Amino acid sequence: MLVLVVVATMQSAAPRVAADLSPGVQLHYTAGTQLTSPWIVDSVAVGVPLMPGADCARFTIRRGEQAPNESRYCVLRDTMFVWDARRSAWTAQRPVGLRMTMVHARVGGDTVRYTTDTLTFETISGVRVPVLPTTVLTLDSLGKPRRRLRERYALSLATATGGVFEAADGNGGWRPEQIFELQRLVRP
Repeated sequence: MLVLVVVATMQSAAPRVAADLSPGVQLHYTAGTQLTSPWIVDSVAVGVPLMPGADCARFTIRRGEQAPNESRYCVLRDTMFVWDARRSAWTAQRPVGLRMTMVHARVGGDTVRYTTDTLTFETISGVRVPVLPTTVLTLDSLGKPRRRLRERYALSLATATGGVFEAADGNGGWRPEQIFELQRLVRP
């Protein structure tokens, strides 16, 4: 079940979905201090007509030794949708507009709340990338915070450029669990 709450919306923060991806692009991340296996783009099609009235992309990325994974993302207004192959339906995934909030209720009673801020830019390997700082807060069935992800989401890369996963410490604060950063963006 999805409940969408829009707190405030300015202009759209959404560049084209996957616009900075192309076949052969490699995304090199660190998790903590460890360099992870690169994410490699096998294929990408931007501006494909997958959802009426939306900006859509279809792309395939290999993460390390895993099999390639095809993704289909569309942005309609200020919301990103993903194709759910199991249900054969588009599902609202996250807000990509400025200063928005979107809430997803999960089976089991947890709630996940996405809150965006204002658009900023990062330069990664000489590529200027628009990023949208986003907080993803997981609340238990009683509304008590459990986990938090503070990330910088780059719609043009269809992923975050960095962030920190945190766990509630039981005293109203947060304890970092994992930090990740996109270190390099390698073009073929």
